Amino acid sequence: MLSEKSKTKRGILLAADIMTVALPLTLFFRAEIPYSLKLILQGAGYTWATIIVCFVPFGLCAEPIRFGMKLMAPDLAVPKVKIFACLCLLSALMVIGGYINATSPIVRELSFDLRTGNSTGVEYDIAAVTDLHAGKLMSRKRVGNIVTSINQMTPDLVLLGGDILDDFDVKQSGAAEEFKRLKAPLGKYTVLGNHEYYLGGKWSKEFLEKHGLTVLVDESVIVDGKFILVGRNDFAALQRGGTREPLVQLISQGNKLPVIVLDHTPAQLEEAQKAGVALQISGHTHYGQIFPINFIIDHLYEKGWGILQKGKTWYYVSCGVGFWGPPLRTNSRPEILLIHIKV
Repeated sequence: MLSEKSKTKRGILLAADIMTVALPLTLFFRAEIPYSLKLILQGAGYTWATIIVCFVPFGLCAEPIRFGMKLMAPDLAVPKVKIFACLCLLSALMVIGGYINATSPIVRELSFDLRTGNSTGVEYDIAAVTDLHAGKLMSRKRVGNIVTSINQMTPDLVLLGGDILDDFDVKQSGAAEEFKRLKAPLGKYTVLGNHEYYLGGKWSKEFLEKHGLTVLVDESVIVDGKFILVGRNDFAALQRGGTREPLVQLISQGNKLPVIVLDHTPAQLEEAQKAGVALQISGHTHYGQIFPINFIIDHLYEKGWGILQKGKTWYYVSCGVGFWGPPLRTNSRPEILLIHIKV
């Protein structure tokens, strides 16, 4: 007969095993698993993976301390049950708080004076979001709430900075249907991010255009005769046989209008500065989304999140409005940008 303590241990280990295999099941048997069950398994699997990621650094710090205490005081009783209970409580708080945070985007207002020598000082309001990741967990209801928030701003222009789609289940969830509700008199533009290329660049472009968005792939447009909007192809295109044209080739020679660039990945930022760009909007990083990954992001990118100025060029790297993987954010608030520009 197993003791109550042994039964409890076995129950905990069984639950941990189930959570561990939940995510791989949805990835390797995505076509065979019913959609509703896939939602539950993927949400649980990603959440469990997040808990592990967050507590690995804690374990790396705590284990040497435990080992040292055991050497110094071998008879010292370690309250294992209490420690386990505390870890469970911390995990629950992280999951609950991270979920509330991830599904409660804020509106972040920014202002940039982009006037050149012959500018007239016209002002525009731009609503911009990146990294929506519409799909299963970023459901139609959540995307719809973001679209409603954008429309309430009554922007002149809407920009979506890549990774708007997450997986092919976006077709079944209907989340992309909400893009058709976006309202902006000067247009609704987007670029492709790395996740669009994971799904297939051609398919993603056609899918987004079908749902009311204008996709700029190394293209530029003049907006209201006052400024130029350039949409760049993502670096992920290069890994799939595509191209990424030099920025200077996308801006007409002798141009006198301010240039705004929409570029998903905030890499090689000096290129925009050399091309005389007034403002670049990027995303991709999520600023790590989960602590402590933000420290890795800070190491990988010149700017992982926020405002940067290089010469006369302004950059804003958004931490994104959605989430990838777990429906959790523990180190940044998802954001909808309301950018006031003067040109």
